[in-house]
Amino acid sequence: MIRSVECKDALVPFTGNAFACRIRATANAYGFIHPFARFWVQARQAAMCLLDDAMILDAHPDADFDELAEFFPAVGARILLCSEAAAHSLPFPWKQTGEVMTLHAPQPFKGEGIVWNPSPRLLYPLLCACQAAQFQPPAFEPFYLDLSHRTRHGTACSAAIQEGNSLVACAICSAWTEDAAVLSAVAVQPEARRRGLGTNIVRTLATSLPAKTFYIFRAAGENEEFYQSLGFTRHCGFAELSLQERDAL
Repeated sequence: MIRSVECKDALVPFTGNAFACRIRATANAYGFIHPFARFWVQARQAAMCLLDDAMILDAHPDADFDELAEFFPAVGARILLCSEAAAHSLPFPWKQTGEVMTLHAPQPFKGEGIVWNPSPRLLYPLLCACQAAQFQPPAFEPFYLDLSHRTRHGTACSAAIQEGNSLVACAICSAWTEDAAVLSAVAVQPEARRRGLGTNIVRTLATSLPAKTFYIFRAAGENEEFYQSLGFTRHCGFAELSLQERDAL
């Protein structure tokens, strides 16, 4: 049975993966009073977070996926992010797939010339400069509002390297809790690549946070060697599903 969550304690059992980290960090940032940020649990088998129309699911193998499949569209969710294993149990078409990679206990590293938590207005042009087939920058306004809010509430952190008057590299952690963090973006200006800036900024950000486990969501076929060189290893597959239509399982 699915029930609404109104306090953080209900989410404590959910840990040990990137989806749980994102759900709990969102609860820490937004609390339980906003109509655009809602949370539910299905006993101890699944936890869910709906932010605007995007749902994140952390589901155990014994979750009631039939109930979940009926529930998601009913509460207004349009897209779903979950593990590949959970996606196989749901009757919705897949939009995107990729790999969650993890890094445990990164080695201490201190970069030089680091700008901490620069304004999202400064980060956004750097993200746009790195646009590619597998990476489309988010819309500016929701990116700005969400990252600013999470940073103010201590559940997000960003670091950048500045040269002259502009940022040339950045790393953004959009969700972190006491035990885990999710690295959501790494960007280096095209003309500044092959200088180790991406490696330096990721290591600097990772060792600045108290979390001992770090996750990244890597699109299929993208940047695998880069993250492996930093010590990241495969954790699981992920899938983004469209909840506007159903497949026949």
